[in-house]
Amino acid sequence: MVASASVQQRLRNWRQTSEDRLPGSEHAPDFIERMGIVTLYPASPEFPNLFSAYVGDPTTKTDSGWDTPSGEIYTWRWTLGSQEVAFYSALIRRRLTWISWSLFPVMLRLCGELRSPHELYHSGKLSASAHRIIEVLEEVEEPLSTRELRERAGFPRGTASRHLYLKAVEELESQMLLAKVFPDDEHTMYHTLVSQRYAEHAAAAKRLTQQEALHTFLLCYLSHAVSIDPARLAKDLKLPPADLNAALTNLAVDQRT
Repeated sequence: MVASASVQQRLRNWRQTSEDRLPGSEHAPDFIERMGIVTLYPASPEFPNLFSAYVGDPTTKTDSGWDTPSGEIYTWRWTLGSQEVAFYSALIRRRLTWISWSLFPVMLRLCGELRSPHELYHSGKLSASAHRIIEVLEEVEEPLSTRELRERAGFPRGTASRHLYLKAVEELESQMLLAKVFPDDEHTMYHTLVSQRYAEHAAAAKRLTQQEALHTFLLCYLSHAVSIDPARLAKDLKLPPADLNAALTNLAVDQRT
């Protein structure tokens, strides 16, 4: 079956063809900046990803090998992370995601929690385990490695403790309260609070309305995605479908006038 013109254009924009593929990690920063949101591996058909762009094919499957494209893309986390080319956390379908700095405040407004973690905790919107991680990170000036963070937050070694820790981290990342950073060349990932490390971006997010953020996001997204599946996109971003549909309608009206 021949792909439609819009699908073909999307594949070219997302570098998912043999002619347009990303030849190496040095080309990833510009790609992420232009796309706005890029997952590390395939996470959703509604968003580009570095793996498919590197192999130049959206149908190629990932694997667990280290000497394969999957393994090479995994090392890009440190290559790009140490350069701080973009915000890095788990967002799209709880998968590892890069967000360009220019779009970061917009996504914080759309998908993040801008209220104080302590307010969230006392209102029952944040678990005790997640709150413990917040308290530990608030006490330090520099990011903490996973080992240090677990120890200080009271998550000792053991399967049950590890499960609680990972669940708490996932909870914080889903609200864009926690970020992953790579401040050294030792291939060690660290954690830090978005409100502390990216205070200016958080302040910019608070100045945006939901409508303004949606409008800006859609302008960026549609310029490269070409087409859109509103239901699936709303689900990926955990946005109310009605809000996204209203923003699309307003955008269409603006473009006709």
